[in-house]
Amino acid sequence: MDLDYFTFSGRVIALALMHKVQVSIVFDRVFFLQLAGMHISLEDIRDADPCLYSSCKQILQMDPEFVDSDALGLTFVREVEELGSIKVVELCPGGKGIVVNSKNREKYVNLLIQHRFVTSISDPVSRFARGFADILSNPGKQKLFFRSLELEDLDWMLYGSESAICVED
Repeated sequence: MDLDYFTFSGRVIALALMHKVQVSIVFDRVFFLQLAGMHISLEDIRDADPCLYSSCKQILQMDPEFVDSDALGLTFVREVEELGSIKVVELCPGGKGIVVNSKNREKYVNLLIQHRFVTSISDPVSRFARGFADILSNPGKQKLFFRSLELEDLDWMLYGSESAICVED
């Protein structure tokens, strides 16, 4: 995919905000957190990937003895589909040889989330952010802009509200 589309999209969204034009877009919480330069936690991915969220929750809540028995058969890798074939990506150096156990399962879940939602899509996100910054601010102020907003506020500015406006309020 051409990364210039992401730069262009960032510029369009920034222009829409600058000119107070609603473009019927709702940002995903994880994407919003990335633009704000914030850490993405397990709870943040609940809506973005319910299946991964549920799986990670189960791994963290399993009986330590069961996890230590290697019944899960997990190592610090992630399988990714790329151009129709499955590619194995190590979540950390030597990940293929590190078995997930009760002592390192939190680290495994965090690395899995970071790879899925940050590392693997860092180029498109940074290109969007660059396009956004081209219009509204410099890159240093961009994180401050997103941190000063709640996701719901940004969504309201971009998408609008479906509820009727109460004149009495």
